[in-house]
Amino acid sequence: MRNAKLPVRYRVSEPLQAVKLAEHPGSSLRDPTGMLIQIPAEVIVEIEGGVAQSGLINVLWNGEVFSVFNEDLQERAAPVGAAEA
Repeated sequence: MRNAKLPVRYRVSEPLQAVKLAEHPGSSLRDPTGMLIQIPAEVIVEIEGGVAQSGLINVLWNGEVFSVFNEDLQERAAPVGAAEA
């Protein structure tokens, strides 16, 4: 039996500034759209990938992908267990 990696989820406790990302045709990378949004408190976001050298990390929320500063995520959100998500 394969050991599937479970997604890492965080519950946002304070609003979190984020940049919306869009698919880049022909690439697995995403491009920033220039659209700055605020992810509200009390929602669950899911981590996509790891922290970039820039300190940014991608999160999935509301069916879309956003880029946030990992430092902000760590300060304004807390990891949740699978049962809580």
